[in-house]
Amino acid sequence: MRRLTFALLAAVLPAVSAAAHPHMSLDSRMTFELEGRACRAIELEWTFDPLFSGTIIGQYDADRDGSFDAAENERIRAGAFSNLRNYGYFIFLRKGEKRSNPSAVESFQASQRAGRLVYRFRVPLEGAGYEGDFSVAVFDSSFYCAVRYTAEPATAVSASGGPPSPTPRLAAAKNEKYPVYYNPAGAADDFRVYETWRKGLSTAYPEEISVSFPR
Repeated sequence: MRRLTFALLAAVLPAVSAAAHPHMSLDSRMTFELEGRACRAIELEWTFDPLFSGTIIGQYDADRDGSFDAAENERIRAGAFSNLRNYGYFIFLRKGEKRSNPSAVESFQASQRAGRLVYRFRVPLEGAGYEGDFSVAVFDSSFYCAVRYTAEPATAVSASGGPPSPTPRLAAAKNEKYPVYYNPAGAADDFRVYETWRKGLSTAYPEEISVSFPR
């Protein structure tokens, strides 16, 4: 049985066998907070498909007022988001050949926009060494969830406000040089991603947002 990889579903949907095609989707957008050539944080915004949006909104918008108050937001964070910390929040940071996942995020906020569920949260990176060129991807290696980037997938701002200086180049492209490997026959709770191929593993090529600066 293929693994159910989108961990936030565990709080609201029964375990299912995932096929090779996606069962849900989200549109992702990033904002890079820069201080010179150093990235201090990435703010992410995820807009979910109508079906998953309806599931979460129906379960957590208790007063049906079309928004989430502080108590409802906290219940969503605890029940339909926090479990992603066990899986790196499906965020893959890459500096050169080294890939890593954030250990924590902050400032989680759920909202509703034209009937769609929206998550916003911040990945703190100050002191983590993301200076100069690097890349970041949001993806589910088993393809249970289709991750798409918005028409303008990323922007950059200065951490102190206003436009960044120097201005980085932001580009979205599939990474065919640094793949990740996963076990398609893994248990339902096997979310490991491997950086070295071995027998039985499948290959995924994440679409990354690259940040680069003029030389």
